[in-house]
Amino acid sequence: MDTLQLLSDIASLLLVTAGSLLVLSTSVGLVRFRDSMSRIHAVTKPQTAGLVLTVLGAFLRVLTMDDFTRSEAGDLGLLAMMLVFSFLTSPVTAQRMGRVTRREGLYAKKDAMYLNEAPAERALRKR
Repeated sequence: MDTLQLLSDIASLLLVTAGSLLVLSTSVGLVRFRDSMSRIHAVTKPQTAGLVLTVLGAFLRVLTMDDFTRSEAGDLGLLAMMLVFSFLTSPVTAQRMGRVTRREGLYAKKDAMYLNEAPAERALRKR
């Protein structure tokens, strides 16, 4: 095993590990946060960053393989498509979840929020 292969393996391992830790922090934040808006933040931001780091680590690992063939090139295409679809769907999902949260009044208790976080009184009334 040459030095370049070893360095790329170490970099790939570090990227995948960092991505996995971000995804783990997403799940911890989802359980730990109390209100819906904080949970939306925990689901979208670190989840996407963790996916990017994990896919970059896999991308680097596949690129530096000794026997790079056409099937590995297809794997790189699938990894790139995963990133594109994640970037397209994550903001839409967060926006829809935020809108439902606001429309249904699924906030934290009013006395636990700052003045800027508190919704308007009309948003808290049921229709």
